[in-house]
Amino acid sequence: MQIDTIKTAVLIVGAGPTGLTLANVLGQSGVDTVVIDRNASTVGEPRAVSIDDESLRTMQAIGLAGEVLKNVVTGYGVHYITAPGGRCFAKVEPTASEYGYPRRNAFRQPLLEASLREGLGRFASVRMWFGHTLDNFRQDANGVVATIVRSDGSQLRIEAGYMVAADGGRSPVRERLGVAMAGSTFKSRWLVVDTENDDDPFWQTRVYCDARRPVVDVPGPHRTRRYEVLLHPGEDAERAMQPARVAELLRPFRQGRPTDIVRKVVYTFHARMAEKWRIGRVFLAGDAAHLTPPYAGQGLNSGIRDAHNLGWKLAAATAGTLSDAALDSYETERRPHAWSLIRLALNLGIVMAPRTRLQAWLVHTFFTLSGAIAPIRDYFLQMKFKPKPYYAQGLLGPGAASDGRGSMFAQPLVRTAHGSEILLDEAIGHQFALIGYNQCPALEHPLWRALGAVRLCIVSKERDLSGIDLPAGAVAVCDQNDALRNFFSGRPGKIVLIRPDRYIAGCFAPAEEAAFAGAFAHSLDSRHAQAGSGYAHGLATTRP
Repeated sequence: MQIDTIKTAVLIVGAGPTGLTLANVLGQSGVDTVVIDRNASTVGEPRAVSIDDESLRTMQAIGLAGEVLKNVVTGYGVHYITAPGGRCFAKVEPTASEYGYPRRNAFRQPLLEASLREGLGRFASVRMWFGHTLDNFRQDANGVVATIVRSDGSQLRIEAGYMVAADGGRSPVRERLGVAMAGSTFKSRWLVVDTENDDDPFWQTRVYCDARRPVVDVPGPHRTRRYEVLLHPGEDAERAMQPARVAELLRPFRQGRPTDIVRKVVYTFHARMAEKWRIGRVFLAGDAAHLTPPYAGQGLNSGIRDAHNLGWKLAAATAGTLSDAALDSYETERRPHAWSLIRLALNLGIVMAPRTRLQAWLVHTFFTLSGAIAPIRDYFLQMKFKPKPYYAQGLLGPGAASDGRGSMFAQPLVRTAHGSEILLDEAIGHQFALIGYNQCPALEHPLWRALGAVRLCIVSKERDLSGIDLPAGAVAVCDQNDALRNFFSGRPGKIVLIRPDRYIAGCFAPAEEAAFAGAFAHSLDSRHAQAGSGYAHGLATTRP
């Protein structure tokens, strides 16, 4: 039987938030991409309910922030309560928006996935096929050959340069690769109940930290709400989902009012991570690579971070500006941060779901007393306990963490020369950027042109944009609230190199340009690093 064969640069298996975000990142760069999913469409039932500032910044990067924000409740917090009808002993209500968006936001996964799927329609280079199941695959040094079964039973062969498994926590691709998951499975099970037409006006999350039965109450957009109820070891999951039992469990929160339930399911939470995220030409991403307990609301967000990190690198590798070996940096960078968020979730679980009344009393007492101490109160209120995005190793230039190297660059509101107010990333685009503060010296190293890096001069709010002397092709914007003044005052005269995923590759003084560019070029092509090749020069002469 003749099997149709197509070729593509990247094959993505799984059309959840991670796979769809990755496809949008690749589509922006014109990378030939195929996305397959065994389901008939994107999910219809609620799943993840929390999206953070970093993920919304990624939505902005792929040009979908406006569409996504239509279905997001921004800037909500968490109130920790002793028990139903009890007192609030702690609050998390962050007001900062360092990366351009509030730190905590409520959403509905079906609406997000629909926006991501529709966004793919912008890109002729991306093909999206539902009802297609990966049957088997093989790989060699040049790529992956996958056999796909269509919904009608016919077969299709896809030859891809790379394959990304974004196929969920039970990833068939990960199983076929023989990659184990390390970690633990929680003994606790939670009944998750999603509702609509909600009549509760309270828009903050309530966490009832009651050792007798912890409950989480999460508001969502468009009058939706989620209840998560801990089940005791002896309770039967099927019985817990019976209408009468659900009504009984929700009675302390609904007081007998009608409740429109759209989904109910029992989950067992996991804290696991794949032992390897890359095998040859195949990468794991999202839940296929790591499983995070929901206490911190970071499972989906970690997957979106994976997609942005891996996406720009695959695009660069396809274009020839990044070596295949340098793609190893995906796991090098993402693994430690993903694990730090798993640890955060585990620690929050101690607060949200105390196992004994004594543990509950100790937690309540600690946070009550801490509320009287301003620095500690601020630490929790402003959500400073969440690990900041940071890479200690990876595709970075020379320098130290004290220079901001490896951290995510802030995104303040800026004013353009035409008087428009925009977020900083809108002035950069989906590419590298060289940023100076109140200065824009001419930079001549050929690597910058090879990378397509934009030149940006950010000036303090008292400066007049019309008086800035700019090199050809450079752009100046005004930092409306001087949000970056402190950052640059500690690095006087330095230029910051920003990667497409908004992480700082490093800082350098203009006199250090050649040394910095040479070192960073070697990190982009690690195959040539030890041989000391003139990669940057060769790259600049072969790329437009």
